[in-house]
Amino acid sequence: MRNRVIIAVDRLFQAKGRWWCHLLCDDFTEEGMALLHQFAADIGVPRQAFHDPPGNPRPHYDLRPEFRELAIEHGAVELAGNRELVALLHRGRASLECVE
Repeated sequence: MRNRVIIAVDRLFQAKGRWWCHLLCDDFTEEGMALLHQFAADIGVPRQAFHDPPGNPRPHYDLRPEFRELAIEHGAVELAGNRELVALLHRGRASLECVE
């Protein structure tokens, strides 16, 4: 088991006429999700912003730019691009395989 869960934000993108990003972590176990939810609550992100669409697990919060800045100020890692995002999601999915 790893020592630390990585909480991260990806780059801003535009959708539905607004700018957004995602807040996510690299541990999709119950413990990892609890840390992600606590981090989001600590920076004031409402629980309604959490999504875990069906299919391959990719639990995340949708964030507006001002919450992205708060997340970074509170220690979230900035992902440089899609490769880092995909790698983080793969680690998250792998964390579920370790639990089974």
